[in-house]
Amino acid sequence: MNTKGIILTLAAYFAAAVIPARAQDDVTTRNGPSGYDGSFLTGPASNPLSFLNGYAYRTFGSTSPYLFSDSNPAALLDRQLPDWISFGWEERFRYEGYHNSGFKLNNDDSYLLLRSRLQMNLEPTTWFKLATQVQDARPFMQKPPWGPPNLNAWDLKLAYAEFGDPETQWISVRVGRQLINYNNTIIANSEWRDQGRSYDAVVTNLHYDRYRLGLFAASVVIPLAEGVSHHQEGNDIYGAYGGIDRLIPDSVLEPFVLWRVQPSVAIETTAKIKTGRQDEKAYGVRFKGVVVTHLDYSAEWIGERGSDGPNGVRAWATTFGAGYRIDRLRFKPRAFWQADYASGDKNPNDGEHGTFDTMYPTAHDRFGISDQFGWQNIVAERAGLTIEPHRRWTVTGQYLNFRLASATDALYNTSGGTIVRDTTGNSGTHIGQEADVYSWFELNRHLNLGAGVGHFMGGQFLERTTKGPSYNYPYFAINFKDAGTDRHR
Repeated sequence: MNTKGIILTLAAYFAAAVIPARAQDDVTTRNGPSGYDGSFLTGPASNPLSFLNGYAYRTFGSTSPYLFSDSNPAALLDRQLPDWISFGWEERFRYEGYHNSGFKLNNDDSYLLLRSRLQMNLEPTTWFKLATQVQDARPFMQKPPWGPPNLNAWDLKLAYAEFGDPETQWISVRVGRQLINYNNTIIANSEWRDQGRSYDAVVTNLHYDRYRLGLFAASVVIPLAEGVSHHQEGNDIYGAYGGIDRLIPDSVLEPFVLWRVQPSVAIETTAKIKTGRQDEKAYGVRFKGVVVTHLDYSAEWIGERGSDGPNGVRAWATTFGAGYRIDRLRFKPRAFWQADYASGDKNPNDGEHGTFDTMYPTAHDRFGISDQFGWQNIVAERAGLTIEPHRRWTVTGQYLNFRLASATDALYNTSGGTIVRDTTGNSGTHIGQEADVYSWFELNRHLNLGAGVGHFMGGQFLERTTKGPSYNYPYFAINFKDAGTDRHR
């Protein structure tokens, strides 16, 4: 029996012992935000209505009333239906554009993105749930070619069975197509992309007192331009993600182990073959919490070992950040700072792979809202300020600076692809700087508006390798999410 089969068998065995309880979106989809207790460590750049961040009340975790009355048509429909069936509805509209994409002069475009999701839940008992969700994501007025991530028409986004409640019971199991977001830096659902990301997976969550452990076997879904997408056979990730709450007051320690396998990855160019099988393990720990009132922090370290064909893997990455909010001042300013490092490959011909593998991260605002770079061969610093001019309205400004960790390795995009590389190392390491301004306004619990602009200025490395054109990214978004009525709460 393979690893997935073993986990599925154990999950089914344990699920039979679960005490009846309410089933809901579990902690695997809410652990991603880097701040303590689901808060934002940096500014709230991602859609506050996404599965990643829950309902819109998380501007700053505020409980103040909304300015506009609620809009929840799915919930109104659910109240007219039998208790065992309910519906949910999501809509997202976004305008975005770019200037000098890929740092190529006059490579410009602007377009509209529309994403619709319709979900149906069947809950014959309080301890068992079946959920399906269809998604239709399309671009309009975009230059061809069209395809994922902007085009993903009539796909099956979710299709899972859930046993038990991970919030209140010591064990719960979810089997099927689902979201996974234990750790948004390396495994997440990346909601900013039009298609998002789903996994065909078996997830078992154990939860006792202040201790929790998630065990999962998953294959990422490879999106199609149209129709039901599927995962790639042999492209799998397995993991154990733990959590210990209140090791010190107001903190959580999260150790984790991930095992990733792929049938074919690129290997060192000196090898007789060009591709090989990947067998990679990642070992890491994240520690986040609140030191004093309104001062929160998050620190993470990840090491990677294993093999890419005949090449050994030896890579690592770390991130640290902190934020402080001053409630007594007008506009409740919150300053934040973050530093990131991900190793690069110092010698492309030594038979050892040193570039950190970012796996399946949340792409948006990992390194600024223009989303140009991935967490590979990079050194980055960020500082910013978020203010609240009015309740439910935030404005954030931030500045970022980027360097290569290794001058002989490539500069990588958010998907792990190479942007540009100088194997001689003579182009220096300074990639450039970025300045961002963005804002979110929450009209009610289910509807919000957002807008922002990011401006990147190339440094010495890009000037010498691409002539260093600047990059601009403006956007405007309207988000609606109504998860329907939960009768078992």
